[in-house]
Amino acid sequence: MIALLQAMNWLPGPNATPAAQGRAAVVRRWALRFGLLLAAAVFVALWAYPLLGFLLSAWMPHVLQGDLRPTFAPLQQAFQGYALHALFNSLWVALSVGVLALPFGLWLAWLRERTDLRGRGWIEAGVWLLLIFPDFFLASGWMLLAAPIGPLAAWPAGLQAAQLLLGPVGIIITLALKVVPYVFLVAQGSLRHTSAAQQEAARVHGLSRLWRLRLGLAALLPALAAGFAIAYAESLRNFAVVATLGASSGFTMGTYAIYQAVNGMPLNFPLAAATSWLLLALVVPALVLQNRVGRRASLHQTLGARHRPAARVRLARGHQLLYGALLLALAAFALALPTLAALGVAWPKAGWVQIAASLPPLLAAIGYSLQLALVAASITVCIALPIAWLIARPGRVGRLLDVALLAMMALPLIVLAAAYLQAYNQPYAPLYGGSLLLSMAYVALAVPATSRVLLGPVAQLHRSLADAARVHGLSRAQTLHHVHLPLLAGPLFYGWLLAVLSIAFELPASELLYPAGHPPLAVALLQYAGGFQLHQQARLQVLGMAVLLAFALLARWAYQRFTPPAWRHLGRD
Repeated sequence: MIALLQAMNWLPGPNATPAAQGRAAVVRRWALRFGLLLAAAVFVALWAYPLLGFLLSAWMPHVLQGDLRPTFAPLQQAFQGYALHALFNSLWVALSVGVLALPFGLWLAWLRERTDLRGRGWIEAGVWLLLIFPDFFLASGWMLLAAPIGPLAAWPAGLQAAQLLLGPVGIIITLALKVVPYVFLVAQGSLRHTSAAQQEAARVHGLSRLWRLRLGLAALLPALAAGFAIAYAESLRNFAVVATLGASSGFTMGTYAIYQAVNGMPLNFPLAAATSWLLLALVVPALVLQNRVGRRASLHQTLGARHRPAARVRLARGHQLLYGALLLALAAFALALPTLAALGVAWPKAGWVQIAASLPPLLAAIGYSLQLALVAASITVCIALPIAWLIARPGRVGRLLDVALLAMMALPLIVLAAAYLQAYNQPYAPLYGGSLLLSMAYVALAVPATSRVLLGPVAQLHRSLADAARVHGLSRAQTLHHVHLPLLAGPLFYGWLLAVLSIAFELPASELLYPAGHPPLAVALLQYAGGFQLHQQARLQVLGMAVLLAFALLARWAYQRFTPPAWRHLGRD
């Protein structure tokens, strides 16, 4: 907190009178005490109390009631039967997704960075579109494609083939499509900085094409390990795709086993906590792999003062056409096909009359999600900015916060949602069943990612900016308004917008914590799918994407329209 106040120039100047310095010291001490107390209360309420209480219940089932007697019964139960089978499914599905996504992401990055493919800039645009497309909307599209009233109803063979998407095959395909952007981004950075010297030396020494390929892959090994680790971990922690495609086919995974333990009767929080520990343990091999390969990254460092980027591969006309056709087919399968399936089911034969009659509950779900998202995202930014500021400054506090944020980002969202359900359903903390608790969960889920988004821009602010403003006689408010806010306006806005969209599409916390009679967007979509109300499911999917896309465009227009031009200019530079 002291570092934050100093960085924002909230301390008295050196020329102040002794009396003013004394008053400022008293105010500073009380402000620091209040700030530390408030920060500690927020940390305990959002993360420490619910997570520790939930995870410790794997050994002490009644720890929140004050009973500290240990037992290993929940862990023994997790190592057998349904929970163990679900964890095994999570393991082989995550491995399959990593193996499938790795070559696709590398191929897309190679086409974008190392070839002269025409229109290759659209590859990056498609990757980002796939990244922001909600995973359960993609899974919902597959459900509608395989439905008897879907667009394949007139083609029995195609409908029969689409049934394969309602199970492990569809889960693997959907998760692979969602993690391909992460593999693409990490591989893109390595390919962009590939040096020409290594391949030239290989040609001079007469190495074959196969050997040159092996050398190139060895140089990319750190990026490939990071991409595989991300794909593997994201598949293990996913809940929305499993709840959408796995529940209807009886195929379950670790995250859904945790959900069933805290959503069925009787509630079994100790089993859910034990399953959570085992699910977290499955992530360790990927982290160990990435760490071991990262230690060898120095053997392949090629970026230096004499770095020359590798020349692009010139593709023949036939290869240009082939790769272009494959990219179009991939885009059609990943984005166009589920979207068109939803559009086809959403439009009934009755036309506009039936659509208008079904709109009120759909708009209510979208409006409720958007309202909570706006409030939670605003609070998220207010918490994430000081956290990013502390992490960016040297010190033990920043390092501890950085580690804590990384751990929170690796935590499956369903674990935090289950922790909130247990912690705030106690007689001394009766918050369950209201919008307040759901908003708190949204904030807790969004703060880690938003802090990482703001970390880079905040770290670029040098302390000399505040010192220079102080020398020129600017007050604390003027320094904040004329120095810090103009430089951070763009990152703050886009971090806030990203938080709004991610919260509006959030499923695990929404499913466990939403108030009765007020289902958010994701919960309503899942309820329609479970009740086989396919027309409503398709309309909600299409309408939800349209409304939130329109909101994003409107928010960006408002930012460009009402933000001072100087602020936008500084944000771009």
